[in-house]
Amino acid sequence: MKRLTYISTFARPLSNKEIEEIGERSVRNNTRDGLTGVLFCFNGIFYQILEGPEDALNRCYARILKDSRHKDIFCLEVENITNRQFGDWAMKTVRLDESEDSLIRPIRSMLNSLARTHYVLERYSPREVLRGLQNGENPLDWRLKDNERAILFADIFSSTTLAENLPPADFERLLGIFYDIANRSVVENGGTISKLTGDGLMAYYPRGREAEALNTALEICRRLDDVRSSANETDPAHWLYAGIGLCTGIVREGNIGSDFKLDYTLIGDAVNSAARLQSLTRKVDYLVVFDDSLLKKIESPSALRKLGLYQPKGKTENLYVYSVDYPYTRRKISVTELKSTIVGLRKQVALP
Repeated sequence: MKRLTYISTFARPLSNKEIEEIGERSVRNNTRDGLTGVLFCFNGIFYQILEGPEDALNRCYARILKDSRHKDIFCLEVENITNRQFGDWAMKTVRLDESEDSLIRPIRSMLNSLARTHYVLERYSPREVLRGLQNGENPLDWRLKDNERAILFADIFSSTTLAENLPPADFERLLGIFYDIANRSVVENGGTISKLTGDGLMAYYPRGREAEALNTALEICRRLDDVRSSANETDPAHWLYAGIGLCTGIVREGNIGSDFKLDYTLIGDAVNSAARLQSLTRKVDYLVVFDDSLLKKIESPSALRKLGLYQPKGKTENLYVYSVDYPYTRRKISVTELKSTIVGLRKQVALP
């Protein structure tokens, strides 16, 4: 047998009658499937413990994951058990909002703490880790595996010069603008943000989503162009550019690290190549660069531009590299001029 504990939040406000109906339906279904448990409801939070035969419990949890009344479902624990803790309850529903028992107060506090912890974990943890927890898996048990991925690296131009010549608050604002645009573009196109690098990011896409990876790069460029166009020349945002490199290939995906610190990440030649292709944007006039590995996986864009043969740093062979020729994918200033302009901003923002 198996026991599963999860927490979720209401997708919308639920009336007492709706909560009662959830409990009544759970009793009927659990009696049929041999499941027992308890459901706590408080302040827009569900906290539920289910136990019983593994197959029946898995089917029940799969229904819960699809239930439109739940959102932010987070599996707290999965256990293999021999004895039930709630054998007398097909499903006991407890509405803590209505109880004045002083013993209930610590439970309310615990549920609020769990909800806050879930909110924080959502923003710091990779999507795969959260999805694994949601499905009742233990990510600590995961091993590296081969997967085909499209990799995207994005990096702000002259970030060191920006950090050196702008007040910290101004540099922080630029980072906020960039990450809002880049993160939103990745998520909207079905990608996964692997890591934020301080002045850039790495993201990846499953096999078959290579076109979405390229579209992410184009969206980042277009949105940054809008930012530059709406800012005057004395505003550092007017000079906010980012280079983007893309590559596809087989990578090793999973946990890297030690007992002290683990990171869910991707490693392999495709990852290194995407990072090196991103660095080529400093040598060409285009902000998006990719190679044949990506081009072979997508329908050739009408605005495709072949940039020629280049040998990215660290690679032993020359590669044909490409871009997409739109006004917003071209860098309108050289890297040297960009750095000089940023240094000139120092006086205008009165940096000591």
